[in-house]
Amino acid sequence: MTFKQWIIDLFKDERRSISIKPVVAFIGAMFLCATMTINSFSHEDFKPADSLVEAVMIITAIGLGADSVDKFSHKKKEETISEEPKVEE
Repeated sequence: MTFKQWIIDLFKDERRSISIKPVVAFIGAMFLCATMTINSFSHEDFKPADSLVEAVMIITAIGLGADSVDKFSHKKKEETISEEPKVEE
């Protein structure tokens, strides 16, 4: 498995299709990291509103939490039981 394939697999759900929850959580986490980095080098006048940063943090946490719950609560496919009566000889 290559690094690129591993990264793509991070964003897939239990059906092996790209899910929006980890994508939104990843983008939110990147915005939070960029905001914190930029704020550490800028003046107090240029900081974003606290409510905006908290909203992005909440959306990111919900996205990561929902994705984790989905991965661990994957239901196994139940084998169908045939209702045909067994014929005894």
